[in-house]
Amino acid sequence: SLVNKFFAAYVRVMHNMQAQRTTNFNQKPFHHLFLRILADLYDFLGEPLIFSLADVLHAVQPRMLPAFTFSWLELASHRHFMPKLLQIPKKKGWPLLQRLLVALFQYLDPQLRHADMPEAVTIIYKGTLRVLLVLLHDFPEFLCEYHSSFCDTIPTSCIQLRNVILSAFPRNMALPDPLQPQLKVDKLPDLCKPPTIMSNLTGALASNQRFPNLQADLDNFLCGNP
Repeated sequence: SLVNKFFAAYVRVMHNMQAQRTTNFNQKPFHHLFLRILADLYDFLGEPLIFSLADVLHAVQPRMLPAFTFSWLELASHRHFMPKLLQIPKKKGWPLLQRLLVALFQYLDPQLRHADMPEAVTIIYKGTLRVLLVLLHDFPEFLCEYHSSFCDTIPTSCIQLRNVILSAFPRNMALPDPLQPQLKVDKLPDLCKPPTIMSNLTGALASNQRFPNLQADLDNFLCGNP
């Protein structure tokens, strides 16, 4: 469609501008244009526009356009984008936001492994933490169902980010009082319900380049086969 052709040109221009101007890349025009498209066309195009914008953000993620990182984080978490993406029926928008957050964590991964972080990285980290806190408050089920893929991407040294994700629990679940006398965790009724996990738990095993048959070997070992 004409809209998709425009978005393809939008992404192509951004990549060309990043390659030509590097650190002098001006992100404001692209940031404002993204918001204008979202505000003016959503009433006419609805969910397909949100899906297309999510693909655009994935195509200009921080690892590909580092000079656009600040605007990218603001757009991905914008109040007119992220809630609409998560409120699409049948959770159709959840995998798209999960893909965006994983891309953000992958960009931060090498930066967060150093004790002394530049000021820009510190600001991005704080912004990421605030996004997770919003999700924890408004959409905890999203963090619950994708906690595995998120924690696989976040460095183990980032205890704060991991704890925010792992502290999420569904809104229809009442947590027991840990100070209650005679509390028996193994007798709680919620333990009988299998959790909903939308992450690909075997993806890391199947994509292991050093040991390509790792998943099959592990399955055979757990099944008792030699």
